[in-house]
Amino acid sequence: MDFGPFVIISAIYTIIGIRSIVRLLRRWRETWDDHFTLPDRALVDEAAFFVLIPISVALHEFGHAVAIWAFGGEVVDFGFYGFAGFVAYSEPFTNAQQTVVAAAGSGVNLLLCLLAIGIVLLWRPSPRAPINELLLQFALLSGINAFIVYPLLDLLSELNGDWRQVYFGGAPAISAAVIVVQIMTLSAGFWLVTDEGMRERLARLTGVPPGFRRGPLGGLRRAEQPPESLSPSESVLREAADRVRSGWPTPIHTALQRQDAGSTLVLSWQDDTGERAVLAHVRTHGPTELWGVGGIAPGAAPPGLQRRALRQWTALPSADELTLALRASMEVVASW
Repeated sequence: MDFGPFVIISAIYTIIGIRSIVRLLRRWRETWDDHFTLPDRALVDEAAFFVLIPISVALHEFGHAVAIWAFGGEVVDFGFYGFAGFVAYSEPFTNAQQTVVAAAGSGVNLLLCLLAIGIVLLWRPSPRAPINELLLQFALLSGINAFIVYPLLDLLSELNGDWRQVYFGGAPAISAAVIVVQIMTLSAGFWLVTDEGMRERLARLTGVPPGFRRGPLGGLRRAEQPPESLSPSESVLREAADRVRSGWPTPIHTALQRQDAGSTLVLSWQDDTGERAVLAHVRTHGPTELWGVGGIAPGAAPPGLQRRALRQWTALPSADELTLALRASMEVVASW
């Protein structure tokens, strides 16, 4: 294999991955404990890509080699570059044998994905949230690479790789079987990340905090409560948030979090120094409080945060009054 652009990209990823691994090792104990924070989740997701994906690439190439040996062939060259690799052989295989060899690598990826998801969903007692997040994110990334990215790269480039052999290798029965498996795999993956019941289950298993939900491809998004499920106090919070968002000069992310002690509205935005937020907390049968938070940054130590009480009412204010108070509080926090 020539030292082409894909190998260069792989080398760049490897260099970035080393930095990610160093950060993970420095926070090893905190990352894998029972307190799974947002910075911990970011490190785990990076590990899924920079650590497990290269391992899966090596096993992918080994799958090709096993298929070659099974047909009595000989591997004459092998290359592994972290995020790319190849296996070369010289035996005069039939079209059917060549197609099986080409599909064997992605078959290994499929087995790894099934193993990872099986551990997350079926292992008892369930692993800790960081382990589940690592395995789930790896399964998503590996499946996307093996069954979407690799086929597209092969078809749109001159690589003449595995999937071009699978699709056009002159063994229609085997090609059809592999394509059926590919379609079934993609359909199962789509269901896994879009079905509401499964998404809620995966959120519990990966320790998604209240007020957030998993994105389709991993990561967290702030969750929105459906309007029909809002309590009267939450409706006031939502109305005030919508008004404030429309008049603020930069994008505002909103989240409505529901706890046993009440409900909390989070309004957060970015500036040059990091993320800032104003929280409106309505206690059940209690006061309404406004809090400001500044100095939010990935990996920031708790002493770097600024958290101050800004306003309190003995009861829930009107939407008009709350809107004005939220806007004034955001201006105060922005000045910190």
